[in-house]
Amino acid sequence: MTQMFSQIEKQISKSWIQYAVEPRIAKLTGRQIRTTGPRIAVMGNCQAFGVAYAMKVMDPSATVHHFSAIGRSRFANFDVLVKTLDTYDYVFSHEFLSGHLRGPGDSAELRQRLPKVTRLPAVTFAAFHPDLIYIQDPTQPLHGFIFGPLGPYHSAIAVFAYRAGLSLEETRAMFNENVFQALGYLDIWNDAARELLETTRNEFDVDLSTDLMKWARRGVFMYSLVHPMSYVLFDLSKLMWEKVGLKPPATDFSYYQIYDLARAEIFPVYPPIAKLFGVQGGYLFKLQNHHLANDVGDFLTLPQYLAACFRTYEKEGAERLGNPRVDAWLADESTKKLLIGLARENLKAGRLPTL
Repeated sequence: MTQMFSQIEKQISKSWIQYAVEPRIAKLTGRQIRTTGPRIAVMGNCQAFGVAYAMKVMDPSATVHHFSAIGRSRFANFDVLVKTLDTYDYVFSHEFLSGHLRGPGDSAELRQRLPKVTRLPAVTFAAFHPDLIYIQDPTQPLHGFIFGPLGPYHSAIAVFAYRAGLSLEETRAMFNENVFQALGYLDIWNDAARELLETTRNEFDVDLSTDLMKWARRGVFMYSLVHPMSYVLFDLSKLMWEKVGLKPPATDFSYYQIYDLARAEIFPVYPPIAKLFGVQGGYLFKLQNHHLANDVGDFLTLPQYLAACFRTYEKEGAERLGNPRVDAWLADESTKKLLIGLARENLKAGRLPTL
């Protein structure tokens, strides 16, 4: 029966039980409630759970709830969400589109109707995964992406190669340093850092400059463009607390952290890119697995990944594989000729990476 309800509907129900029912039961039974601290709600995308978890670690006495802005509710409407979030002392929210709940209502309307909402920035960073792109599905208005072997994550090189008519071996031969150099993949860091810092500072009034330097010293801190490691979200959570006047305590988060986003797809850091940062790279693509208790999950080598991509692209049809970056490569004859030439040169030289 519970499978009928979406995550946000389950959380709304749980919230009202904890807010309105459990205190009365505790009063009648004499049971002491442990959550005597502030009530905190975190609403948003795939990063929201990690933020909520970090805030709970920072104050175990707090009631911290995660409301997902992924997928759609079956029954709950936007008015119910607003009334539910109004019961919290602090509400942090990512930007989200209308359509997650029944009836109109996006993150801007939520802030308008509930002034206590604090905007929560999402951490995006492209330097480790410059080849990762999305393919928009125009038939799906909300989070509409064409899925491949790694869910919504696609390789721009693979999409280009398929649309250019290259073979699987020629495509595999493109995953070499000379191609990455030609595409500018080895010079992304400054632009990625500037975009992250300027967006969070200008749009959210959050300064991540010190934290970014700290993360960089630890090596790779992203699983993909949009999935940071848990310590990144912990540092962001501390800044958000300071923003609303809460004092983050000294907490050894590393002892309690869980790598929630590691259950999702993980895009590899290609070896020539990893070499720039002094870390281990590879071509091992991890498939999503949100049921670790039942199965250890699976991985794809580069040849396996590319073969699975081509099967997806063959099924979808080239006309549905539009992406601005790939479209630009294909439209520019000099770029197209250069990439195809490098692919064939690498193949002839036997440069065919696997892992």
